[in-house]
Amino acid sequence: MKNSSSLILVGGFGFVGRNILEAIADDPSFEGLSPAVIDDLSNAAPGHETLDLPFFAGDYQSGGALEFADGMKDEGRIFVFLAGETRVAESKDRPMDFIEANITAPSQFVMRAVRPGDHFILISTAGALFDGTFEVRTSSAYCPKNFYGATKAAEELILEKLVELRGGSFSVIRMTNVYGRHSEKKKSAIHAFTRAVLSGDKVFVNGDGRQSRDFIYSGDVGRGIATLARRLRDGEPTDRVNMLGAGESTSLMDVVEAIEAAAGKSLNYEKVPAADLLATEPRDVIASGEDVRVLLGDGITPLHEGIRRTYDFYRDL
Repeated sequence: MKNSSSLILVGGFGFVGRNILEAIADDPSFEGLSPAVIDDLSNAAPGHETLDLPFFAGDYQSGGALEFADGMKDEGRIFVFLAGETRVAESKDRPMDFIEANITAPSQFVMRAVRPGDHFILISTAGALFDGTFEVRTSSAYCPKNFYGATKAAEELILEKLVELRGGSFSVIRMTNVYGRHSEKKKSAIHAFTRAVLSGDKVFVNGDGRQSRDFIYSGDVGRGIATLARRLRDGEPTDRVNMLGAGESTSLMDVVEAIEAAAGKSLNYEKVPAADLLATEPRDVIASGEDVRVLLGDGITPLHEGIRRTYDFYRDL
């Protein structure tokens, strides 16, 4: 077994964090990654209280959280930073909140928590950094279409330099649209529509429903992030910028059809113009298949299979 490395998940009891923890627990190849969690529990997925691992419940900037992280004495700690504001539609109405959550607070944490030899993985976004007019590559130049994307672009640039100032090394993982297990608190389309098809509630499809996204199953995301952490622990070559996606784009109406197929019944939906909202979002998002295979190889869950698993997860709650 390789030497153990502390993997400190900031916001680790939320949607993505829980999938990282599952990947580590279920896959023997991740043995030697020792997860610990800092989470204020404001967005924690149900069931986190049953997990047997070190954790601190509270604000990641608090003295207690910093003391908890400092207690991980091994050299080369790996931070996975999952915290921040993510609601694109709200960023134009609360821009200063997004600056605080996605730039100021993370910067303060880096300056107080990171020490020489640490590695810091920032979990970022793929689609929001770009305008939706081309295939997204890890080398693509920033061109965000909304304020949320602008804060994430700034976060990537600022945190990289701050981590270097603290004597650490930096990576970023840009994710496309994540869906799947442990998403009880998510409001995004696949989750809202899956809950609605089970309850019989009516939902609304913005615009014509032909806008497309690169949807990636949460189990794949957990495995991809754990894979990067394992490679860092083992001293393998890694890229500064990494991508997690499916490498294909699917329209919202095709998602509706996949949910209906999983449920065996129709979704009650109505199309609404939502012109103001759609003006702030990329029309189409697709990540490079070559880039996403760096961490995922060929083990990417097909959309219909991922939606079936998501449906089963909500059905069995």
